Amino acid sequence: MAPTLVIAGYYGFGNWGDEAALAVLTEHLRRAIPHARLIVLSHDPAQTVRLHSTDAVNRWNLLEIHRALERASGFILGPGSLLQDATSTRSLLYYLGLLRWAQRYDLPTYLIGQGIGPLRSGRSERWVAKRLQRARLVLVRDRASFRWAKAHNINVLLGEDLALLGEASAVGERGEGRNATLGLSLRPGLSQENLCVLRRALCTLIEKNFKLVFLPFHADQDLPVLNELALPASVVEAHSPHELLRAMQSVDVVLGMRLHSLVFALVCAVPFCALSYDPKIESFLRRVEELCERSLPWWSASGALHEHELISQILELYAQRDELRERLRQAQTPLQTAARHSLEEAMHVMANELSVF
Repeated sequence: MAPTLVIAGYYGFGNWGDEAALAVLTEHLRRAIPHARLIVLSHDPAQTVRLHSTDAVNRWNLLEIHRALERASGFILGPGSLLQDATSTRSLLYYLGLLRWAQRYDLPTYLIGQGIGPLRSGRSERWVAKRLQRARLVLVRDRASFRWAKAHNINVLLGEDLALLGEASAVGERGEGRNATLGLSLRPGLSQENLCVLRRALCTLIEKNFKLVFLPFHADQDLPVLNELALPASVVEAHSPHELLRAMQSVDVVLGMRLHSLVFALVCAVPFCALSYDPKIESFLRRVEELCERSLPWWSASGALHEHELISQILELYAQRDELRERLRQAQTPLQTAARHSLEEAMHVMANELSVF
């Protein structure tokens, strides 16, 4: 009998970064365990079936989840920043509850492509550590998560963000003889003061013949930020991670606030700078800087932004874009290699454990 794997995460919400990572996971699962049945817990099961060609059940329907776990051979907590309480404790309890439920069914549990934290309370740390200590395998995507897991006696592998293994080969070349283009990936979290500073900086760039291209990685959340800026920008209407990746290739510089906007920019070798609202942004930037041997500008989203600094840094990235593309390609290879090797190791462990089915 072929194994059945239940996969949980932040799926079916139209967050294209998380969907890109899920696409990589399902692709590797099909290679490692060819006849496995994959069931994804999703906010929008129809969207998940369309994007990933898996089975899907409603993540809010406890009866459907119960039925899926009853017939499952294993449970996977898939890629994303799921084990954190910065967004809400309710979200953390949801994912820990699923892990506990699966473990009570004696299912082998695997965490793949995880970023652990921020965990703001000792109670949250204890809850997460207890569940992860009972997991068969934990594959994390950054060094801070790896150190945390090691410190809590968790069997852990260090990898990279799975979205690094996206389909970059399908992306076309940039056209020549056109205005400079600045890709924007913004999310809620900027103060009114910083929104005003950002608006003035972007207005100046428009005056310098920059075209703004808005890249919504989570449209429901991100588009209201663009509306607040009230600036002329073309909006990419992506219906899949692949479409957003193609759009990313067409811009010259990216100003990103979402982690996966920076990951996609790296995959497409597009120079980028960042507004950081979460330690995972800074962790990724440090990793890329280390490998490309070049500093990349970033600013804290909670600090005070400075109009002229934003403008000058973006102009500098644009002026040095050809050199920066080569440096980013230099960083791509080791990151993608680490992501691939660690994921293949995890798949090997899972395939061996589930081979009895």
